[in-house]
Amino acid sequence: MHTDLRVDGVLPDLRAEVEQYETNTMEHREALRRLITEQRRTRNTPTGYWVAASDAEAAAHAVVGSTPREAVQAAAVLSDGASRLVTEYGMATWPEVFTTLRIGGPQELIATVRKVEASDPTGRRWPRYKSGDDAAVAFCQW
Repeated sequence: MHTDLRVDGVLPDLRAEVEQYETNTMEHREALRRLITEQRRTRNTPTGYWVAASDAEAAAHAVVGSTPREAVQAAAVLSDGASRLVTEYGMATWPEVFTTLRIGGPQELIATVRKVEASDPTGRRWPRYKSGDDAAVAFCQW
């Protein structure tokens, strides 16, 4: 498995400030505005993190790896909005995610993420930037 969580190490104090407030409050919005302003200054720089959506140069800084073909039966690419079921919420393991993908496909995985988020609409259990993030999943099995 290959995961890029470098963004989590950038601006930890500002991130902690955002996460201390319930989502959709004035305090949360103001702290988030400050964080986003600073993130924009560090995005796609050597001291920050890389986002290909805003700069194709970011591809040169991607986390890459390889796995022998015979060891792979399926592959998935998840946005952070989908992977947070494991990485942020701890409500599933990676093997469980792949089981969900095999049985119900990407739509079932995203529906599961949405159910978990709906159980904590103000972000108290799982502090976050917004009630629900956009989620995308590509899944292939052979």
